[in-house]
Amino acid sequence: MCRYLFLAFILSLLLHGCKLSDSGSGKKDFVPEQDHRLNSSKVREVIYSMGIPTDIASFFEETGTGFDPGLTFPLQTVSIYEGPEEMALLLGVLGVDMSYCSLFERTHEAAECYKYIDLLAGKLDLPSEIVDHTPEQQRSYLKNTDSLNNMISRVYSDMDRHFRENNQSSFASLSLLGGWIEAMYIGVNIYKNKSVVEMGDRILQQKYSLNSLTGLLANHQEILLVRQYMHPLNKLKKVYEEIEIAYDTEGFEMDREAQTFHAAVSEIRYEPETLEEICRIILQLRKEITR
Repeated sequence: MCRYLFLAFILSLLLHGCKLSDSGSGKKDFVPEQDHRLNSSKVREVIYSMGIPTDIASFFEETGTGFDPGLTFPLQTVSIYEGPEEMALLLGVLGVDMSYCSLFERTHEAAECYKYIDLLAGKLDLPSEIVDHTPEQQRSYLKNTDSLNNMISRVYSDMDRHFRENNQSSFASLSLLGGWIEAMYIGVNIYKNKSVVEMGDRILQQKYSLNSLTGLLANHQEILLVRQYMHPLNKLKKVYEEIEIAYDTEGFEMDREAQTFHAAVSEIRYEPETLEEICRIILQLRKEITR
């Protein structure tokens, strides 16, 4: 039920953003960044409510940057995490890392991620059929990027369904959180280290998925780990409130089933220090996960 409530809330925000773009004289010309605005006329998919952790992995595609192995989670530390809530969080982190490796066809790194996903799934007593594949199947997946991506999506969809059907929705929400933080962490590093301005645009647009994510986590504040993350996430939401995003109504297309919409940004208004503060909080959140 809570997902539908947050869907309605997010839709109202999006419609408000579209009205903003209609209230002016149409699509704006490019405005230099020193005027604290960012413009992009390209129609793009924006996730406003994640279903599984790997949904957000598409957010760092097509940026023209190469693979950076230093951005993925240090796998040698995974065995240190023993609490079930922490392991659920890590499942989301590793799912995004595996998608990141798949994007650049790094089959060895993807296979290593999958090995630890299998390990965590076993510790959380997930049904073996969710992650267990024969060596032949695994080799087939790793040889074909599309097959690998489909497998990742299927595994995480099955995990999410298992958690929700077995009164473990908190694990599903924590896995979403881990995936969101990891994808944002990779995106922030691409933006800051590679000077990819477009990535800054994508980071700013994550205000919608963050609203949905914090709404889901708010239902599980009896869990210490959730409460630990709610404070910085709420602080991050306040920073995002300082950003105004307007979308062109022409070509605006909503996909409620996929919980995404396709639109061209008419204008994003923000102060440079706002984006810097978002990046700072994301880096701190990722640091808190890493031991």
